[in-house]
Amino acid sequence: MYEILVSGLVSFLLIMVLMPWWIRRAHRKGLVGRDMNKKAKPKVAETGGVVVFISFIIGVIVLSAINYLSEQYTDMIIIMISLFSISIITLIAYIDDVSGWKKGFVRWKKPLITITAVIPLLPFMLARDTITILGNVITLPYLFYPLVMVPIGFVVATNAVNLLGGFNGIEAGLGTIGFATLLWFAWGTPFASFIMIAIACMLGFLWFNRYPSRVFPGDTLTYFIGGMFAIVAVFGYFQTVTILIMAPYILEGIIKSREIHYIWRNKRIFKPECFGKVQRDGSLKAPYPQTWSTTHIAMRLIRRIKGKCYENDVTFLMLGLYAIWCLIIIIFLG
Repeated sequence: MYEILVSGLVSFLLIMVLMPWWIRRAHRKGLVGRDMNKKAKPKVAETGGVVVFISFIIGVIVLSAINYLSEQYTDMIIIMISLFSISIITLIAYIDDVSGWKKGFVRWKKPLITITAVIPLLPFMLARDTITILGNVITLPYLFYPLVMVPIGFVVATNAVNLLGGFNGIEAGLGTIGFATLLWFAWGTPFASFIMIAIACMLGFLWFNRYPSRVFPGDTLTYFIGGMFAIVAVFGYFQTVTILIMAPYILEGIIKSREIHYIWRNKRIFKPECFGKVQRDGSLKAPYPQTWSTTHIAMRLIRRIKGKCYENDVTFLMLGLYAIWCLIIIIFLG
């Protein structure tokens, strides 16, 4: 247990030290984005997820060093393979981030590129031909799991997490709650330490990303979160639990899937976002007559209850409902 606490603390402290430096550097280099849910639209440092990932790597290295000295070699192998895979995913997202908002990879290309992150895991899953869903073991055709289900799972997980965001603290907040829930089920496995380091990183990032945010996560963080979900699910046999934990992201994907044909017809003038439409008093309302995101549903609900909706209202409602959902998962499956 001490090795997890030490490595998690190292990652947390690194973020607290490095993030202010990254924020200053991002502003100097013009790597900034507008905070669209505020009246003044202030410029905020982008791609803070890269600091999270660097801190995560160093935390894992510290963990591996302690495991090596303790001769826990089996855990080291699983952790290093997982780290290799998550590194590929995060690198793809970072390249997309530094290319500029909406100027990186074409939408349809990025999901295909993320399949490359599966490669490090394949040699260790070629013999798998079963999955367990709600306690029921299902036998699959030979190589169907590693060559079909795993790539699909990676594409869905990484890109689904990337769909839901746009409000201060919401991406990292959802990620923290999701990781904590996954940790409950993964406790006692080699993935527990992996997840705890990620939670420490999320908490450190939230200090700078909470309202009013000083840094945005970028795709680098959302793909990191999605990659963690995918790796633990397919490599650790936690498919059912992970799918349930990812329910908000899956719902967001279902809502946004309705936009495909509409965007294609209006691709030059319409690109729906999760953001709200800022009013004169700084409050928010849903920006479109149609509902293109769960955040739009949240804004309408809050305005109906309170009369006005502010950015923090949306974040707290989304995180609160997600925490309740995750608690239900733990009660019934834990």
